[in-house]
Amino acid sequence: MADHLIALNPSEVPVVQANLVDWCQQKIVALGKELREARQNLSIAKDAGWRRSQWVNLIARTRGRMIYFAKIKAAVHAGYLIIPNFPIEIMAVRVDRDAPPAMAVNNLNYAAVPSRISAASPQLLPPGQGRYVDDTQFFEHTPYTVQKDGKAVERHAYEATGYDDPDFPVVLVKPVILDATRRAMALRIFDRIGVVTGRKQDPLVVGEIIDPRANLQWRQQEQRRVTFFIAWWLNPEDL
Repeated sequence: MADHLIALNPSEVPVVQANLVDWCQQKIVALGKELREARQNLSIAKDAGWRRSQWVNLIARTRGRMIYFAKIKAAVHAGYLIIPNFPIEIMAVRVDRDAPPAMAVNNLNYAAVPSRISAASPQLLPPGQGRYVDDTQFFEHTPYTVQKDGKAVERHAYEATGYDDPDFPVVLVKPVILDATRRAMALRIFDRIGVVTGRKQDPLVVGEIIDPRANLQWRQQEQRRVTFFIAWWLNPEDL
């Protein structure tokens, strides 16, 4: 395959899409070979009584990259087009756990801590797994005391309690856009789904696949990710 995929007109898009599917498959096969070798090395390290953390980490990273390319392949195979990354208003992330991981934040000032976290993390699951939930996590507040220098000191724990159902961020939207978003969610390919920021009159819905090498604590616009077009509605009267 060429170093770059280029389509200059709509008739060339199917060819480019097919080439991208083939490229993803080649990456998956190559990573599969690396994964088998890493597992063999892990087995040898176990038998030799050596430290094994480096092989365990390598296996996890390699499996994550295989899943990443499998999702890109699945999205392209389903007909979704890659587009440039945009800042988006996230409406749903894909997870398979019942509730967010237990998390507590200690703070002396209850009023200084928000009642919600608006950045639930997707779990970077393989295609077809998990479910979509709202990206907002809510806190449950529990006050308690600790002993410090012989005195009781008040502390506050804030623990994420659960997930809500996704909520489409635009109310005045055509049913075809909602249906296209529903169909994209049913495939369970994208790690996150949202609407491009600032497009309330003509919402542009996109799906994102997150590179597992990305740090999910980075600001969204700096994350390594691939964005796919899901749906767009334009009112000609706005032109």
